[in-house]
Amino acid sequence: MTDNEAARKQRPAIVVFTQTTLLLESLATFFAMLVTWGLGRAELVDVSAGTVWIAGSALAAAFAFASGRANARWGRILGWILHLPLIAGGLWVPAIAFVGIMFLGIYALGVRLGVRIDRERAEYAARDDVDGGTK
Repeated sequence: MTDNEAARKQRPAIVVFTQTTLLLESLATFFAMLVTWGLGRAELVDVSAGTVWIAGSALAAAFAFASGRANARWGRILGWILHLPLIAGGLWVPAIAFVGIMFLGIYALGVRLGVRIDRERAEYAARDDVDGGTK
C-alpha cells in the first residue's frame, strides 16, 4: 500500500475531531450530573435528584448519539446545539458553564481545523493525481 492509498483511506479529520470532542463531552456531562446530584443532596443546590438524573442522562446520551452521527452534517449541527443545555447548567453550578464553554471552544477549533486539514488533504491528493503519483 502506497502513502497515497493510505491517505485516501483516512477518515475525515472533521469527523475524528468532532466525534472525539462530543464523546468526551458525554463523559463530562455524566460527571457534571454526579456533581450536581451531590450538591443537591447536600442542599447546596435547589434541584431535585430526579431532574438531575433524567436531564443529565438524556444530555450525556445525546452527546454520545451526536458523536456517533458526526459523519453526517446534521450530527455536527446537533453537536453545536447540545452545547446550549450544557452551558445552561451553569445556572445551578457555575463550573458546569465554564466546562461547557471550554468544550464549545474545543469543538469550534476541531471543526475549523478539521475542515482545513480535509481541504489540504484533498488539494494534496488532487496535486498528486495530476503529477501521476511521482514526487
